[in-house]
Amino acid sequence: MRHKIKLAILWHLQNSSFSHAFNQYYRFRAFHDEVLAKQNLPVKLVGLGHILNYRASLSDATEWELGVIRILLESMQRLGIGIVSMEGLAYFAEATIKANVKGTSIRTRDPNEGAFSDLELLAIQSALNNAYAKGEIELYPYALAWLLLAYGSRPIQIALLKEQDLVISESDGQKLYALMIPRAKRRGVALRSSLKMRYCSKQIGLLLEQVIRHNSKLREQLGLAGGDWPMFMSPKAGGLPGLEHHMSALEIGAFFIEALGKLTGLKTNAKRFRITLAQRAVDDGKDKFTVAEMLDHSDTQSVKVYYEASPSVVLRLDRHLAMELAPLAQAFAGVLVAMEGEARRGEDRSSRIYDRSLVDNVNDPLGTCGQMSFCGLLAPVACYTCRNFQPWLNGPHEQFMAALIAERKRMEQSGIPAQAYANRDRTILAIAEVIQLCAAEVELRGETAA
Repeated sequence: MRHKIKLAILWHLQNSSFSHAFNQYYRFRAFHDEVLAKQNLPVKLVGLGHILNYRASLSDATEWELGVIRILLESMQRLGIGIVSMEGLAYFAEATIKANVKGTSIRTRDPNEGAFSDLELLAIQSALNNAYAKGEIELYPYALAWLLLAYGSRPIQIALLKEQDLVISESDGQKLYALMIPRAKRRGVALRSSLKMRYCSKQIGLLLEQVIRHNSKLREQLGLAGGDWPMFMSPKAGGLPGLEHHMSALEIGAFFIEALGKLTGLKTNAKRFRITLAQRAVDDGKDKFTVAEMLDHSDTQSVKVYYEASPSVVLRLDRHLAMELAPLAQAFAGVLVAMEGEARRGEDRSSRIYDRSLVDNVNDPLGTCGQMSFCGLLAPVACYTCRNFQPWLNGPHEQFMAALIAERKRMEQSGIPAQAYANRDRTILAIAEVIQLCAAEVELRGETAA
């Protein structure tokens, strides 16, 4: 029996996904330990009694585990290496076994397992960019994270990527990018035998070009030449033909979780980013065919759960709540300065940041921009979450936050969709954090003077 089980698991490894084969092995092992191992004599054939005894040991919530065993045993019968009696096969053919309940975290918008909220997603993006700019994370985890944010791909798809999958063309002197992403979870289909072309933004394209240049230097160090190289290289050659030096899906997932978990403190994994991509598309009004295409599903059956999700909760953000959430959000990325002279580029009056909507918008700057190059972001809304911004201790931050909250309330009362005004919530929380930092600094100066 053991030899036949090995052959069956090997067949599923070659013709379906690793997770599917592992699940079958793990469930059959549990079945063996619960029923077969307790028999007085070695079991050569799984009988009806064994199946019924195991089913009796399961609850309504775990009955699906017997369904996995049924799939394995029936497939072994078709392969000519069956280990179940005819009575057992007949029972499987007639029995109704409850399926595993899927999508609960999606339907309930679980805060730990479901889609990220808008604020969480903005926090992740900001933490990624700031950490990479400061040299706190390396190129690989940074690029991996942005690929997951952009495409919601499974780790196995990213692990299978090769450098040649980045397609670059030129039009009117501008580079255009596309990414050929390997399709996954196609039973009976060889790895990388099916690729799907996806639009690739300029930012992602430039980032992947940087990864390829990094790989070239890495190959020089390892003494490697020629070949069809992976996008994300492992120093180990590995044993799969055509996939030499590819990182495994487990390595990709661990790489990603470790990098983002440390940066954000949130529970992050590839699945949550995949769920987030789909849920945001549904919330934006995309139809099920578009969502299925985004997730690379062959049909729309698996995307129905996103349309069953509870309505998203729109935060009613006022000053009190902003001040309460600010320490948790940690949205402010710059450095508070006491006066203009302490700021980087403080001698350059053109670096001052104003809010033109305020009454006195000439004499009361909010702070100083420390970036030397041109910035195309919308000032001052984008400034408070930028690491180059240096707010002044006596700047009109309270008035600016009040103006943003008032505008948000007006848009909300006018029935404007939440996406139009909620994207400034992180800025409001960043301003609230600056106000708290200013208050703490003023208090400290008062104590020092006393």
